[in-house]
Amino acid sequence: MKKVEANRYPHSATLFKFCKEALEIRYDGNVKVIDQDVGAILGYDPADCSHWKKGKKNIRSLSTLRNIADHLNVDEGLLIDITSGKVSLDEAVFEFRGYGSFMLNGKSLDVLKKEYFKNPSKYQANDGQVPTFEDLFDVQRNAVVRVAQELIKSGGFTEAPLYIPEILRLYTGISLIVRPEQEEASIITHEGEGIEFKTMMTCREDDTRPYVRFLAAKVLFKHLCMSQHPLLTGFSETPSEIMDIQSNIFAGALLVPGEMLRSEVEKSDTAFDLVRQLADTFWVSRSLINQRLRDFLEHGN
Repeated sequence: MKKVEANRYPHSATLFKFCKEALEIRYDGNVKVIDQDVGAILGYDPADCSHWKKGKKNIRSLSTLRNIADHLNVDEGLLIDITSGKVSLDEAVFEFRGYGSFMLNGKSLDVLKKEYFKNPSKYQANDGQVPTFEDLFDVQRNAVVRVAQELIKSGGFTEAPLYIPEILRLYTGISLIVRPEQEEASIITHEGEGIEFKTMMTCREDDTRPYVRFLAAKVLFKHLCMSQHPLLTGFSETPSEIMDIQSNIFAGALLVPGEMLRSEVEKSDTAFDLVRQLADTFWVSRSLINQRLRDFLEHGN
């Protein structure tokens, strides 16, 4: 029998790990996912499953990737990027989890309404008054986008992509450190309060990776809010549920500015995949570009 070298196909092994983590996320800890659960996606017996896990089996045919995409309900392009080595495991898992909400609706809106009307005193302001639900949970999208635009203007950024280190250097108390040896994909720590508030973000991968760039932009927004920066006056008392949505909007508008997006769309080659071109230009994921395109078409910024 021909002996196959272990981990001969490392990107296939990464795909196996991604599938296992995706199933664990789907089951939310309610089911223990084992290797055979991953192999079952493609109907593999234990031997084939072991070969896939160890990188002895090359998973690359489009029909196979399509089967995995259908089973996990993910974009087939993400799996192609994993097997080509373009996307790391950390980034693929981040993409699977999703970028979060960019507006307050659906289940999250219902939960907040129930909590607000059940316990209104929880939201009492310093003057003793309880703001209306509409005022308290207003995402203030346009105001958030203006903050991103003001940051871009103050930094003199005129071309895509915007570099995260150059952005963070504009502000004190926030830092991004790369630590390849750490177990977690990213760790965010805070200390102090008010103008002494400090934020440190450590990541396993560098700041050129799309998901790290998005995370860093989100963390920057929250840091500016919590440090009471003049740029975000009035945002510091925002409920955490709304601040997370605002930070998503901010990250999208900062990394893919409206005017730059318009310019790049006009220059793009329509004979090729527009989303792929824009994602490569702005150093963001295709899913974020899709979100920003929808956002831009709806709001014009």
